[in-house]
Amino acid sequence: MCSPASPLATFPIPPTRQVHLDFHTSEHIDGVGARFEKAQFQAALRAGNVNAINIFAKCHHSWSYYLTEVGNQHPHLDFDLLGAQIEACHEIGVRCPIYYTVGWSAHDAEIHPEWCSRDQAGKIITNGTVDPAAKPTDPRPWGWQKLCAVATGPYHAHMMAQVEEICRRYPVDGMFFDIYNDTACHCAACGERLGREGVDLNDQDAVARSQALAIKQHMREMRALIESHHPQATVFFNSATHVGNTALFKERLFDLNTQQELEDLPTTWGGYDKLPMEAKFHLGEGSRVLAMSGKFHKAWGEFGGFKAADAIKYEAAAMIANGAACNFGDQLHPAGEMDIETYRNIGEAYRYVEQIEAYGPGGVPVSKLGVWLTLKDTADWGVANMLLEMHADFVPVSGRNLADLTTVIIPSQPCLADADVAALTEWVEQGGCLILFEAGAMDAARTRLLFDIGADYVGPANFDCDYTVMTRPLSAEIVSTPFLNYTPGLRTKITTGEPLAMIREPYFSRTYAHFSSHANTPYRLEDSPHPAVIRRGNTVFFAHPLDQLYSAHGVRLHRELFKAVVDALNPAPVLAVRGLPSCGRVSLLRQAAQNRYVAHLLYSPALQRGDVKVIEDFLPVPDVLIAVRVPETVKAVRAIPSGEGLDFTLRDGAIEVAVPTFSMHTAIVLDY
Repeated sequence: MCSPASPLATFPIPPTRQVHLDFHTSEHIDGVGARFEKAQFQAALRAGNVNAINIFAKCHHSWSYYLTEVGNQHPHLDFDLLGAQIEACHEIGVRCPIYYTVGWSAHDAEIHPEWCSRDQAGKIITNGTVDPAAKPTDPRPWGWQKLCAVATGPYHAHMMAQVEEICRRYPVDGMFFDIYNDTACHCAACGERLGREGVDLNDQDAVARSQALAIKQHMREMRALIESHHPQATVFFNSATHVGNTALFKERLFDLNTQQELEDLPTTWGGYDKLPMEAKFHLGEGSRVLAMSGKFHKAWGEFGGFKAADAIKYEAAAMIANGAACNFGDQLHPAGEMDIETYRNIGEAYRYVEQIEAYGPGGVPVSKLGVWLTLKDTADWGVANMLLEMHADFVPVSGRNLADLTTVIIPSQPCLADADVAALTEWVEQGGCLILFEAGAMDAARTRLLFDIGADYVGPANFDCDYTVMTRPLSAEIVSTPFLNYTPGLRTKITTGEPLAMIREPYFSRTYAHFSSHANTPYRLEDSPHPAVIRRGNTVFFAHPLDQLYSAHGVRLHRELFKAVVDALNPAPVLAVRGLPSCGRVSLLRQAAQNRYVAHLLYSPALQRGDVKVIEDFLPVPDVLIAVRVPETVKAVRAIPSGEGLDFTLRDGAIEVAVPTFSMHTAIVLDY
């Protein structure tokens, strides 16, 4: 057992190359940890070139991997595996935060069903397709029963006691708490609290909010406990960091984290364009960010699943490019022997990260183009995906940065409070440019427009689809004939605005009584009186939810129409890029402490193979030009990782740089 010395005294630099080591091991497997050897464990960490690794105290099966008096030690473990790993890590200067599961804990759920989350009928809540009534011999799908972690519940008291035991026994670098459930819970503790608070049990949003705040109190007490023993330790509660319409996010449970870790498996869920929005949000909040993916081909906990070293390298470079440190998940074999091939793959990626990590974490995204978060995924990510493919770098809008932005986009979901509308209206009057998609311009009831868009609201669409036809050319990429919208637009009537495009309606909606050809009904030969796109001064309104349409259908014409408007309203972006294919990605960070800006460029298309997205091809990318507009006087420009000095010119207030031909990733550093 290790002595509780000061955990971070020898680790002055935050980890940048991390592994998350799962160990969820059944009681039906014996010889647990029998092949663990300190030297082999250390050899794997060295091969992986890691400087931090999350190790395990308690797993989803509820088993503890140390000699616990509070928890349930794995029945086939006969030594202190946790302590042995801490000793192995600290001996070679590797941090090792400790993993502790919360929401999924199978043995706890079995012996303490009163700790489980329950629906309003009193039934235990599960995720996945686990059937508690299945026969013992039935094949088991993925999934777990959920446990309730509210601060007033008995499970919370048990966890507090076990975490205090860990804090007293070990030098804790950090704690990683996993799985917090956003499902409305009606267990005994939650029922008592909901009754005391007078919450309407039929109002699921109110129930979820009450539960989120009760979990937040659990987090607050847990963090205070850890800080009382190890004030320098990191503390992270997983599940609360993801940007979305959940009570965990809206009630800002992530405020209890010492850093924000963004878990994702882009090959099978989330995708490769999820990270930029979430990293930009949390960096804008002033947080340190770690991005987490996995070494697995498909799913967490996949034994024998390998992501290619090149794919790990691309993902790691994308993490650094977005200002995040790197973390890749692995799962230790029950015998305790590290898979050396996994660490060779990770090591190849991390050797590249070591060359570029100084130019990512610690940077802050820079852009004058902002996206308002509505927390409707198809709307927010639809806008983000179009911007990423257009190479129009952006930041999420917050209460702190509106004055720094020149253009703001409101996605197609009602989300604005009266104070937001007033602030945006004043900002537009002072010269800001506003882009509004469909219902994002409306009140929550969708009965009235919140802004003067140069048109009056008439009503929702009369047909199941419609078409857009340009009234004047905005871009050579946009056809002059009507093009299809799979979702029809709102009907408005022009007053003082300028119509940039009109809606062309079909002859009728497709029904059993009236249909034509295979799919949608063709358009009429004359425009309707309803505009598809309206400009009034600095405000442009799209009648259609182009963001959600793009998210669902990926019509390039919709993206090109959006791009034409963005280019018109945002003609002098902080970062402009020419010559990069649409699958390329860009990110501009300012590292004020180093007096520099860093423009990252990435390129490797994610190929859909089966139900997995695969990164494989690193083709050379020539003839890319960037233009950067910053207030500081740029003294020198160089490429990384090569360090090559680059010529630059000043044109129309922008620093122009020809990017040397690159494969997979490069960055252009502008020192001032």
